[in-house]
Amino acid sequence: MKFPALATVAAIGLLAWAAYPVAFAGDARNVNAVNGSVEASANQTYDTLSTVNGEVHVSRGATVGTAKTVNGEVEIESDAKVGTVSTVNGSLEVGEGATITHEASTVNGELTLAQRSHVGGDVSTVSGEIGLKGAEVGGTVSTVNGDIELTEGARVRGNLVVKRPNSGWNQHEGDPVKVHICATCVVDGELRFERPVELRVEKGAKIGKVVGDQVKRL
Repeated sequence: MKFPALATVAAIGLLAWAAYPVAFAGDARNVNAVNGSVEASANQTYDTLSTVNGEVHVSRGATVGTAKTVNGEVEIESDAKVGTVSTVNGSLEVGEGATITHEASTVNGELTLAQRSHVGGDVSTVSGEIGLKGAEVGGTVSTVNGDIELTEGARVRGNLVVKRPNSGWNQHEGDPVKVHICATCVVDGELRFERPVELRVEKGAKIGKVVGDQVKRL
């Protein structure tokens, strides 16, 4: 994490806490908890997996409408299908061939997408690296303080955005965000940079217009 995001985390965490039940409850379609991990069994179908303090695990081939936590990582195994996935304080790992129909997001944590995985909507984080390894994102990929790396033929059909920090942060402090796009990778939309960025685009990569006045090309 390059900058603290305590105010953001506190606000989001408080709202998320209010939205969850106080006790553990589970049935064939929903698994909800406050303190503890939740899991979708392999090849089974669920509406919701949610917890406040704990991990979320979606096993191979499972189908889940919503997977979310506040303090914990989310792991989606290969060939699983999830509608929307999110965490506040924790990493998000999407396995090979897995599908996220809508959005995938973190606030403080890495976000990695493996080979043949697909996100239909946006991928976003505030303080955490984003890694697309042969994955495809149908929407925008965005961050504030995390590096972005596209490898092994990854494709972003929307924009790639590094956002300006909130007014409480000094955008000139710390290291520039590093963005790497491999030779076989594609960004169909703009590369829009609202803060200092070090951009490395390998020969052969296909990208849209680069927008930003604080971009150092490597």
